[in-house]
Amino acid sequence: MEAADLSRRLEEFYSDATEVLRDVSGITDQQVKHWIVNPFLVALGWDPVDKRQVYLDYPVKPDGHIDYALLDAQGEPRLIIQVGRPGGAAIDVEATAKKSRSVKAPLLLTTDGQEFSLYHVDNNGSPSPLFVLTLKELAENPDALAGLTVSYRLSDTGISQLRKAAIRLAVIQMLEDNSEKTFDAIVGWVSSQVAPGALDETTEAAIREATMLWLTEEYLALPGFGGSGESRKASDLRPTSARDWEPFPGGPAGAFQYKFDTSKTLDLRQSPKEIRSALRLQGLRTPTATSFGGFYHALRHRANLPTSK
Repeated sequence: MEAADLSRRLEEFYSDATEVLRDVSGITDQQVKHWIVNPFLVALGWDPVDKRQVYLDYPVKPDGHIDYALLDAQGEPRLIIQVGRPGGAAIDVEATAKKSRSVKAPLLLTTDGQEFSLYHVDNNGSPSPLFVLTLKELAENPDALAGLTVSYRLSDTGISQLRKAAIRLAVIQMLEDNSEKTFDAIVGWVSSQVAPGALDETTEAAIREATMLWLTEEYLALPGFGGSGESRKASDLRPTSARDWEPFPGGPAGAFQYKFDTSKTLDLRQSPKEIRSALRLQGLRTPTATSFGGFYHALRHRANLPTSK
């Protein structure tokens, strides 16, 4: 699935799901499944009515079940989903992880319809959290969800990509929230938060990539590295998503204006580097560095411009 397509699908899912939560009082677990979880799976390319892809009420020995199991191309469960409801009893992650181990599924997703928590489950220790994202944050970070799309069918390659993307997202958020720490303190603190105990190769690679991405963003904002007008830290910039931009009236395809201040504009005929610079010059940024790709591709897709530029 192309990045622009995934971004568009998640934007539509976010809009529909927020309407459900706003309009339905006392929503039940079954309604969360029908109106939020199923559409989320559809946004990722899965077919909830195809039992070869999505198995509802997947049996767990001796006499239990799991709300959902997503199956790989061989029909084996690779991700299980446990559903609650907003304001209901908290989902027991440890108990659900035990079910995940019993069917040898390496991924576990829990949701109450408002938050989505993804864990990596191995045979030992507690499940490792990969991300906890709200509906809005899901729509803003399509890059972090690419490994969950049906294109990968949760293969080892897809899971590895998913883990790296999720860890990069978590690390960048931690770095942005704790930029006052020294570099050594950041490295130690992030490592302890992301993967308590021994770090495996996937986690180490993801932390390195995320740190490099964040440092690049921060150093470009310093006077000695950034261009004129760009010497502002990322924390000083206002986050924006593709939903905040609309076509410029009467302008060429690719011209957009900011809904909340029409003096701010973007020309999506430019390169990603030029668009990132234009955002900074206008005091804006995407919610995280990793979400810029989805932002850029979503707007180019809306303007009917090639998304491979």
